Amino acid sequence: MTMKLRIAIALFALALVPLVHAQDPFVEALRTYQAGDLARARTLIDEAVLAPAHAEDPEAWLLRGFVYKDVYKGAANQADGDRAREDAMNSLYRCLQLDKDSTYAENAMQAYDYLARSCFNEAAKAVNEGDETRALLLFDNYQEAVIRVDPKADLKPRELEFRNALGTVYTKRFNQDRTALEWFDKATRTYKDVLRLEPENYGANYNLATLYYNLGVYRIRAINADDEIPTIEEIQKVARELFNEALPYMLKAHDMNPTRRETLLGLEGIYYSLQDESNSERFRQLYELLPPGEDR
Repeated sequence: MTMKLRIAIALFALALVPLVHAQDPFVEALRTYQAGDLARARTLIDEAVLAPAHAEDPEAWLLRGFVYKDVYKGAANQADGDRAREDAMNSLYRCLQLDKDSTYAENAMQAYDYLARSCFNEAAKAVNEGDETRALLLFDNYQEAVIRVDPKADLKPRELEFRNALGTVYTKRFNQDRTALEWFDKATRTYKDVLRLEPENYGANYNLATLYYNLGVYRIRAINADDEIPTIEEIQKVARELFNEALPYMLKAHDMNPTRRETLLGLEGIYYSLQDESNSERFRQLYELLPPGEDR
């Protein structure tokens, strides 16, 4: 039975026995929700689920979930929307727990899934807007919401998508100011998280290699002619360590896709920076041997 049909039946019953039901906050909540009075429905359904007659009633919690879902959708600001969504999801989950015969399970799960997806979608939006704090919070909320109703859910594809996107944001911030090593650290940690989930992830391998290589190049280029010899030697040593850090990730990316121009050029540059002219030239030649347009 659909939500609208149950509401219609309830309203029909209400019309038959108005005096009996007039004081029932659940029935009144149904009526006002159907009439579009969301504020009044919210007050009444909050009252209903606290009453002994409806505290264990899955339909009352279902209605509360739908009311707060609509409150979330129409919220005037982010904070109010977040609170309403949390109330909606908690109510729908409560409905599922109480609904021993699965009478309301389909409607409850559809609404719950919509709200869980909204957490992921808003997390992705926050990533694109550079608000990584909110992005991480919303993604955690998404994961918790999914696992709560399906402990065996496969969240790996979503986590890979999210963490790669987050790594891109951190990388962009680091590239804007390569003295801001906090963004370098966040980017490398994030891509390593991706590789723990999926060692064969091409993007994470390539991006890690590029991060280490670019920082090494920056360190070399920052050497000043007036620097003391020991200082120059130390900078060169650190840069070489960064190039060595970059190498296995770039080799992995190349092994995964040997005809990508970006990895061939990357390996040429890394080996050149390590003063390995033989390997640098080898990857230069492989790059030049690629047919026009060959880059998968």
